[in-house]
Amino acid sequence: MPWCPNCKAEYQPGFTVCSDCKIELVEDIKEAEVLIPFFQAEDKKVAEKLVKFFDYSDLQSSLEYDEENAVYVVSIPPKKQQEAKKLYQAFYYVERERLASGESDLLAKKDGKKPLESSEDTEERESVEDEESNGYDNHSEEPEEESTDDEYKEITPGDEINAFDDKPEPAVYVMKADQYKDLTGTVWIFLLFGIAGLVVVLLNVIGVLHFFNGWIPNTVMGALFLFFLYVAQSTSSKAKKVQTEIDEENKLTEQINDWLKANVTEVLVSSLQDENISDELNYIRVTDKVKDMLIEEFGNQNLAYLDRLIEEYYNENF
Repeated sequence: MPWCPNCKAEYQPGFTVCSDCKIELVEDIKEAEVLIPFFQAEDKKVAEKLVKFFDYSDLQSSLEYDEENAVYVVSIPPKKQQEAKKLYQAFYYVERERLASGESDLLAKKDGKKPLESSEDTEERESVEDEESNGYDNHSEEPEEESTDDEYKEITPGDEINAFDDKPEPAVYVMKADQYKDLTGTVWIFLLFGIAGLVVVLLNVIGVLHFFNGWIPNTVMGALFLFFLYVAQSTSSKAKKVQTEIDEENKLTEQINDWLKANVTEVLVSSLQDENISDELNYIRVTDKVKDMLIEEFGNQNLAYLDRLIEEYYNENF
């Protein structure tokens, strides 16, 4: 009998999705992995949008309403926390840009200027700005706008984020040490497959094996496995280059974190906030100002890199 891995409800044969949790059923209740809370929001649309984003990225998640705290909770498998954080970061960056444009309209209204959008869009923006929410992992989640399914794409670290609109967004930054590990893994995969494939082709040519008949299949497969070796070699060169940058990035990261501890205090954060706007907009005001201060202190840096360090520091301390 099919079971829901989240709420443990039992279904009749033929059902594949839980009607309450909106996740795929499993055949054995032993397969039902307990999900853990990852994110919460007061606005159901925001939570549903994140669940849909996870779904399009092949990450299992569920949505439940917590009556005691009056929030919608998005839960994920415990082993998928790192993947969920990377996907959430991509989701957050895009929504942050949308909300930032909303802040400029709000400030324009306070100054008596007319925002550059239709009255319908303005009303929608105002309703969105009233929503207050926060995540279990201390991320500041951003308000919701209506969207269609084809807006979503799977996003992996290092990709340009174009999932929600056509304008290129900051990449989700991957630290050099993590890049090196990923590249090294790719090198070994292509190297092993390339060597093993060439051995098989050679044995096939001399008649020990009989996987391919004729010179054309052998030539094509030989060329394919040679290409594997080329990919391994080129990726290895890139990995070596990244390896030489790890120590420099680690030193810079340590310097920036020390600077953040010394300069980004409760007093500074409070002075940058505006009590007339939402917590989400205040978060953007603070982090953007801190980013400008970092650029002034350390020169031009990768903006996604600075965003990552600022967000990690802010979440840890505030």
